[in-house]
Amino acid sequence: MRGVIVAVSLVWWVGLLPDIAAAQRERPSAESPEGREHFQLKLGSAYDQGDFGTSDTTRSAYVPVTFRYLGEQFDVGVTAGLIYLNTTSDVVIIDGVPTATGRQQRTHDVGFGDLVFRGRYYALDDPGVDSLVPALTPFLKVKAPTADARKGLGTGEWDVGFGVEFDKQFREFFLLGDVGYTFIGDPPGQTLRDRPSAGLGIGRSFTPMLAVTLLLDWRRSLVRGHPDPLELVGVVQVKLARGLTLAPYSFVGLTDGSPDFGIGAELSWRFGRY
Repeated sequence: MRGVIVAVSLVWWVGLLPDIAAAQRERPSAESPEGREHFQLKLGSAYDQGDFGTSDTTRSAYVPVTFRYLGEQFDVGVTAGLIYLNTTSDVVIIDGVPTATGRQQRTHDVGFGDLVFRGRYYALDDPGVDSLVPALTPFLKVKAPTADARKGLGTGEWDVGFGVEFDKQFREFFLLGDVGYTFIGDPPGQTLRDRPSAGLGIGRSFTPMLAVTLLLDWRRSLVRGHPDPLELVGVVQVKLARGLTLAPYSFVGLTDGSPDFGIGAELSWRFGRY
């Protein structure tokens, strides 16, 4: 399966994997008398490995940091991080994720990843459990090519993506997901396909402090003829204190376009109450 590294992470999706299950459920709530938090800091860590259908195992690690401003009807943020990649296959870090590109390489390097800028607009709130209408949040993201393409830590090209996230509460259960499309920049001598993607999950809040989510995450392969990445992801969200949440997660790859497995965690801190 998708030969890959240790990824120590956090965004969505950026990704980052827990972002689908966590970020969509962090809209600003009605202000309490003491106000609400307007800033968010996320620290992540993750590891994954796989063979991507080859005889070689790729391992990667990604340590991202995300800073986000939380407005009344929108949020904007930037994600940066360190990447470690160990591969003898054709794996390159693209969109924050190890990806088979069809171009053979050998690398064992550490370096800074790409910068990812992301903005969301809270277009529609969840009307409540008596309605089937979900909350809708369109988003736009731009990847700046700050990673070293010679080390396989990026493509060296700009990417631009857009899409919409949705989530719906049904008492203690909730549905969530997203649909998106990313225009992928082509590195010299290589043509990569643009990438539609989709995620769908179901979760349950067991207590006000604990929730669990299970979801499928799909992306089209960037190289024609390669398997599309598809992962089954499990996320546990634990509220440690007001504004402080821990979200450990794990996933298994369901195709040779994905790593065999991965684990990670994200710590989110909301602050700046006024």
